[in-house]
Amino acid sequence: ADGGAMASEPPTGRRAKRTIRAPTKFVDEDGFNDADLQRALKASMKHVRRVSSTTVPECPVFRPTAEQFADPFAYIKSITPEAMPYGIAKIIPPEGWKPPFNEEAGGDGIPFDTKLQTVNRLQEGLHFEDGERYTRDSYRDMADAFKRKYLETHQRVADETERLRRENPGWSDDACEARALEEEFWRIVETDTEKIRVEYGSDLDADVYGSGFATVPLGSVSAAAGATPDSDSDEDGGVPHAWDFGELIRHPSNLLRVVGGDIPGLTRPWLYFGMMFSAFCWHVEDHYLGSINYMHAGAPKTWYGAPTHAADAFERAVREIVPGIFKDAPDLLHRLVTLVPPAVLGEGHGVPVCQTLQRAGEFVVTWPRAYHAGFSHGWNVGEAVNFGTADWVPMGRAAVNDYQHGVGKRDSIFSHEKMILDTAKAFVRRYGYGDESSREDQSLRAPWIARMADALRAELEIIEKEQRAGRAVVKSKGVKEVAGKENEASKHEDEDENCALCKAMPHLAVVHCARCFEIAEKIEFEQAVARARAEGRSAAGAAWALRGGSSSERLWRMGRYHRRRRRNRPVFCLGHALDGNCGHGVAELVMTTNASTDELERVLGALQQK
Repeated sequence: ADGGAMASEPPTGRRAKRTIRAPTKFVDEDGFNDADLQRALKASMKHVRRVSSTTVPECPVFRPTAEQFADPFAYIKSITPEAMPYGIAKIIPPEGWKPPFNEEAGGDGIPFDTKLQTVNRLQEGLHFEDGERYTRDSYRDMADAFKRKYLETHQRVADETERLRRENPGWSDDACEARALEEEFWRIVETDTEKIRVEYGSDLDADVYGSGFATVPLGSVSAAAGATPDSDSDEDGGVPHAWDFGELIRHPSNLLRVVGGDIPGLTRPWLYFGMMFSAFCWHVEDHYLGSINYMHAGAPKTWYGAPTHAADAFERAVREIVPGIFKDAPDLLHRLVTLVPPAVLGEGHGVPVCQTLQRAGEFVVTWPRAYHAGFSHGWNVGEAVNFGTADWVPMGRAAVNDYQHGVGKRDSIFSHEKMILDTAKAFVRRYGYGDESSREDQSLRAPWIARMADALRAELEIIEKEQRAGRAVVKSKGVKEVAGKENEASKHEDEDENCALCKAMPHLAVVHCARCFEIAEKIEFEQAVARARAEGRSAAGAAWALRGGSSSERLWRMGRYHRRRRRNRPVFCLGHALDGNCGHGVAELVMTTNASTDELERVLGALQQK
């Protein structure tokens, strides 16, 4: 029978053998071959199965008055009941507020690194390769050239824009083009039939490359609404607006202002240079913090968000959608490299997802543990910073617990316990809690101060109980306790090291093996001397530097040296104090405490006196 069809059965009753013929390869006159045909069929099936992510509902959009806009965190708190169920919200500033864009942002001729993203493979969770290095101007030239060429060679974007314009007469031309580009973006991501690579200038330290916020003249509408009394004027007499991210970091309601050290994106803003189709993949902020994002200039950016209450459902859905990737990388969602279509999350898995189009001059706020993702429609400049208010504190504890015990452990970025204690001590000093002389004025305190006191007190009670119980258990096993200032072995240790087992950052009580530290110190000393001799340098000088000279401090700040010390000198939290496997015994363990339980109790007592 033709094509390998089964022949009639022979008289013996046995089935005849199937005739198997090699498939005929297809090649047309234009060189379109069988492989091309299979890819086309595959793409066709994907197009049939696709549910458009452009139909995802909109997130809330707010238009505050100048008076409402004056205090950023007071305003964010006021919209939280309406916005938090969506995870993200857009804020359009009052008329006349928009600050001038600092066109020097990105540095004058300073090159920056980019991430190379293969857009058609964003669902695969692949690590982003390094892209080219660009200056501010050369990146824009590249981004504009890419968009111009892409639109010239992909007529369907113009056709879709025109269709949307005809069918939606009330839409602006910009809105039609934005929707057409969104459809094109997801076509690339979901069908994987065309290789598209873009470069994203993300996570640029604003202290190095400059903030996009320019100052505004004292007395202008925006300055009157938001300029803070202690803000320093610049050379031209300008002042920062209250929503300038440098101001937000120092805002009294932002607990992150007490976090020690400079952490870009956390205690310093991050700058972003995007191009058409450059994407930020699904993620939540470190420590489940909130974030504020501002678009300074350029093309729009599409955002997608899933609310806090759906975070567990979101994570289950992604594990079901890409199970193979999670098997190899349990911490996949911490890597910011995976983009699952919003429509798939919503239609197939019941995860509520919303979207918004952020234009220049607009803010997008994300709430704690709200997953979010998005992409750019062309060259643009954005800026972002994290924040944590009193309402965030329980989420901060949940984040630390998830980092320690959840699927895909990860290092803490800062010590939650230290931040709470430092904030509580500063709060007590500033607002006179526990001070009899100021008690008569406490009835006049603003409501946010009372909320802050309640949040700090509740969290500090948990910390104090955990510390008291944990230290008692560790000492009962024979572990020695020394105060941090008395512990010579930790002289050059970073006070915020991560536990080697659970990734927590046990600042208040840190356990290490004194013998391991001694051995590591000896090995590093011998290696430093050997290197110095091999290079013809002074061995005595190398030893002096390693043992406490000024060079040691410079070396300590080098990331490579830091990582080597962490690897050779592990530390542990109270919960894992006895779980190290170095074999030196409990007698060698030392618990370094950076705050006594009595101190915790005193601060707690002060907070309880209203």
